[in-house]
Amino acid sequence: MAAATKKSGNSSSNRSGSTQRRTSSGNPVPRSASRSSSGTSPRSRSKKSIQKKSLLFVIKESSAGRFLLLVVAVVGVLGLDFLISLNQFDRFFLLLGIELIALVLIGWIRFVLRGRSDEDD
Repeated sequence: MAAATKKSGNSSSNRSGSTQRRTSSGNPVPRSASRSSSGTSPRSRSKKSIQKKSLLFVIKESSAGRFLLLVVAVVGVLGLDFLISLNQFDRFFLLLGIELIALVLIGWIRFVLRGRSDEDD
């Protein structure tokens, strides 16, 4: 029965329901002093400085990534042409020729439009 009536010597901290940080001398640190001067934790500051970039943007930045994207695009177009032609080579080469002519025309149009915008500046 003596154990049931015995109280712990640290009953004030047990009543608060939360733990407090203590300094090396054993005194509790006030909550306002435990925060940084800007009011945010160091973890949240580091997250703000990190900029998220999409995977495609990161791949486009390197020359090896651009080459990889070019290879994937060429293989994709050739595969799609082969599926559309249904193993008839004359239709495959006709589709491929039309795509190459369209690519050249788009390239020339971009070249002319860039030349005009450079003259305006």
